[in-house]
Amino acid sequence: MVVDVLVVSLIVLSIIVGYKLILKWLSKGRVDSEKYCTLYSTEEFQVQGEVEFYFQCPKEMHVDFKIWLGDDKEISVASRTFESGGHIIRFDSTSLKNGKYIFGIETENQKTVKKFEIQN
Repeated sequence: MVVDVLVVSLIVLSIIVGYKLILKWLSKGRVDSEKYCTLYSTEEFQVQGEVEFYFQCPKEMHVDFKIWLGDDKEISVASRTFESGGHIIRFDSTSLKNGKYIFGIETENQKTVKKFEIQN
């Protein structure tokens, strides 16, 4: 009787350990979404006047929001710690010439960029 309980316990333990090892093996190379913000495109590709850029953070983290002007010049629009959730960054595009630009966010773990065009 005691031997039967011991054998069943070992089988159950082996199944649990095997299951956890299989899950670990299957999750190799997957992205941990808790480490990355999500940056959304502007509603319109061509923008004018004040533009609202939107991104979401899965947890509190430091984010640098920038606009790249093309020839390795950049404008730091916001650089601070943002709380978990969605955030809107407003930018007055009238200070820039008409043309195509890149906007994006940089965190400790990522650099994500998107394109937009100013047409004032």
